[in-house]
Amino acid sequence: MFASFAEAIRATTQPCTLLLLLPAIVMAIVTCGRWLAFAAICVGAVLGGWLFVANVVALDGWQLQLSGALVVIAIGLALIAPAVRQLNWAATSGAQAALAGVVTFVATLWWRPCIGAELGAILTGARTSVAGELPGITAYMLGTMVPVLAVVLVVRAIDPSPTATRPIGWCASGVGLVVAAAMAAGRHDELVTTLTRWTTS
Repeated sequence: MFASFAEAIRATTQPCTLLLLLPAIVMAIVTCGRWLAFAAICVGAVLGGWLFVANVVALDGWQLQLSGALVVIAIGLALIAPAVRQLNWAATSGAQAALAGVVTFVATLWWRPCIGAELGAILTGARTSVAGELPGITAYMLGTMVPVLAVVLVVRAIDPSPTATRPIGWCASGVGLVVAAAMAAGRHDELVTTLTRWTTS
């Protein structure tokens, strides 16, 4: 399991991991680095990883576009809820954490990973025993979330004032919205091809 965790950390430096990492990092910033939101992000990543190795869900075509539209809504809701009285329910810690977990879960369905030795062994083993590979993929997905943890620690160490938090959240969410909007526009294949080319160049 440690080898899987270590390989995942190395993979976070590769462009092919950006489709998974960017939405999770955006949600960590938008939710002001709350630990509950980070826990939900990790749960979303692990659940998505389990589906990935089990080959249960493979989004394509209109499904990818719909998922992109849903992420646009989720990021927007998480961002504006604290400032809109009618959306107070979405500004609670629990609701924000749920949105962060959902966005990360969807991002795992967009992700097309760079398959190293450990992830390759997990995928091969999953053909005969998915349950037996769950500890390995759990460690791998948690490894991919290490940069998100780093962002959470930085946010909590800086502890920005409410006046600084809003522009930071807007900037971060802008990146996430661009990625999600590209998915909604049907640009998934182009993004994956470009990121893979950057990884291998």
